[in-house]
Amino acid sequence: MSTAADRPAEPAAADLPQGLPRGIRAHLQGFGPGLVLAMTFLGTGDLISSSVSGANYGYALMWTLIVALGARYFMISAIAKYKLQNRFGDRSLMAGYRRVWKGFPIFFAVMMLIYGMIVQSAFLRAGTVGLYELFGRRGGEWGHFWWGIPVVIGTAFALTRGSAFRILEWSARVASIVIIGSFVFALVRIGHVDWVALFKGLTFDVPPDNGPFDALFIAVATIGTIGGSAANLLYPYFMAERGWNEPRHRALQQFDLASGMVPLLLINLLIWIVAAETLRGTGITVSNEEGLARMMTLAVGPLGPTLLWIAFALKAVTSFPAQAHGFARLMFDGLHLGTRRGERFKEIGDDPWFNRAMVAFFILVPLVITFPGAPDLVHISVFGTSVVTALTLPPILLGILLLTSSRRFMLDAHVNRWWQTAILMIIAVIGIWSLYAIVTNLGSAIARVL
Repeated sequence: MSTAADRPAEPAAADLPQGLPRGIRAHLQGFGPGLVLAMTFLGTGDLISSSVSGANYGYALMWTLIVALGARYFMISAIAKYKLQNRFGDRSLMAGYRRVWKGFPIFFAVMMLIYGMIVQSAFLRAGTVGLYELFGRRGGEWGHFWWGIPVVIGTAFALTRGSAFRILEWSARVASIVIIGSFVFALVRIGHVDWVALFKGLTFDVPPDNGPFDALFIAVATIGTIGGSAANLLYPYFMAERGWNEPRHRALQQFDLASGMVPLLLINLLIWIVAAETLRGTGITVSNEEGLARMMTLAVGPLGPTLLWIAFALKAVTSFPAQAHGFARLMFDGLHLGTRRGERFKEIGDDPWFNRAMVAFFILVPLVITFPGAPDLVHISVFGTSVVTALTLPPILLGILLLTSSRRFMLDAHVNRWWQTAILMIIAVIGIWSLYAIVTNLGSAIARVL
């Protein structure tokens, strides 16, 4: 295990290698990892949770969206901070966790295997729902499966080639523009926003239960799936694709992350507002894909569902491939750090089982969710991803807090300031509260749905 002496002294500013982007245009051209990460989240925690919340509770729970996105930004920023400014030259948070407890890498490898398969199932379901509906529901009861085949084949082909990350960057940019445009158009067609209710929804209020999911469950699901996703751990691997591995990359990384959060915030707000303005007070609730289509029909007319299905179909070329790649790297990072396998292969990609496991577990296994009788998109998103997120959130948060707040792990100049530590502590408390709330409310929520 390396020590503080193993890491070269941090270079002075004048000695830093040249080549970093200079000027606004160069920074804009350098964006990528943050947007790719943001678009990998979009689909389950965002399209679904925001739609369900807005439709069933209007603006009353909108504060959870602000809390969730704020928590996500600070979590990812802290994760990136450890990668760039730790004392040992570790290139991932997983290596830091190993310094806390040597059993952590294996623990997270197993958890990411389970978590990744569930989340990938939700994203694949979103993509196949979009394609199935967009092309006239062809294929009958096996339609989702048949539309899942080209998604799976295309994903496997793209991710086993050297240009995978560039493909993910461009697909994320196109998807963000199209999805934002679709919901802006829907909002324009609606023609009004209840600004009083919107601002009131930013107060910390939990309304009476309405619909198949109680308000507290929706609140913690929104905070958990958007703010505390274990997929936050993927960012260092996306950063590595751009060669961002040193303390000198911190400013660029922060700018990149903020730029990725902007379209995510816009999309969430737009979806929430459209749902609140079209379905709230009508007696119509969102509990499946048909509810989402009805929402867009009320907002836009006959064209509405088509826009929705296009947005879902785009998830097949953004989130699904990006997270398959990311979860596989995260799992193998844990395996390499927790076993002697890491001594045999210098890089994760050098492991001959990397591509095989990625295709098998994170691309092929999720096809099960497309079989007839499988859970619908809303339930697999709200129940599956929120529950598994809540279970993984506390150890992730506590690990981030410990690693970035101690000079034992961080370079002296980059240890968290008191307010940064305080924010991470608050997020950790929210994460533990989310776990408690989800566990205690899960039984009653399932009973109401059934």
